[in-house]
Amino acid sequence: MEHKNITRRSLLCASAAGAGTVALGGAWGLTGRAHADDAAGTIAGGPVEQYGFLVALTRCSGCGRCVEACRKGNRLSDSTEDRRHVESYTRTRGRTFFASTSCMHCAEPSCMSVCPAGAIWKDERGLVRVDQQRCMGCKYCYQACPYGVPTYNEVAMDKCDGCRSAELDDGEDPYCVQACKFGALEFGPVSQLKATAGDAAVAIAEANRPSCLVLAPEKGVS
Repeated sequence: MEHKNITRRSLLCASAAGAGTVALGGAWGLTGRAHADDAAGTIAGGPVEQYGFLVALTRCSGCGRCVEACRKGNRLSDSTEDRRHVESYTRTRGRTFFASTSCMHCAEPSCMSVCPAGAIWKDERGLVRVDQQRCMGCKYCYQACPYGVPTYNEVAMDKCDGCRSAELDDGEDPYCVQACKFGALEFGPVSQLKATAGDAAVAIAEANRPSCLVLAPEKGVS
């Protein structure tokens, strides 16, 4: 089967280029707002409130503190790739924006549906998590993920889990959010993030209903 990958870079580049909307073409035909604001997973047969991230393009300085905090707080090994990435995007009029992204914690994760070992699941917050002891390293999840998120170290597949495996106290934000001094990252129920940001926030895409919103530049911002 042909593998078609929508990279996080291409999605955020489209967000930076737009003003209050995401317009994406290509093989997936992605356009308009997604359903992240009312996304809900299912745990043990009951609905859960989906948690996710809000990324503010105009507030990110590109400092990379979120990446460093993630590595340190989660005690990532040297063979483990960064769970979070900061990339830059230049608009047609010359202004450069930065964006920090990680796993999209999709409401309908294809990585989970294709895992033959049952190593991937959604927890009570709708966060997509991995049982590394059950992972068999087949890489089906990487092939299925439209955002190219899963990576592999010497043990198993690895990715962002909202710092849940780091055993943060309930109510504590992930380390990346705690480290951001400019308010470029927020974490919480997607419906709440959407309500707080209002019409300025748009869903990053539609594939798998990702739980990531982008606070795009306002109209007229070069």
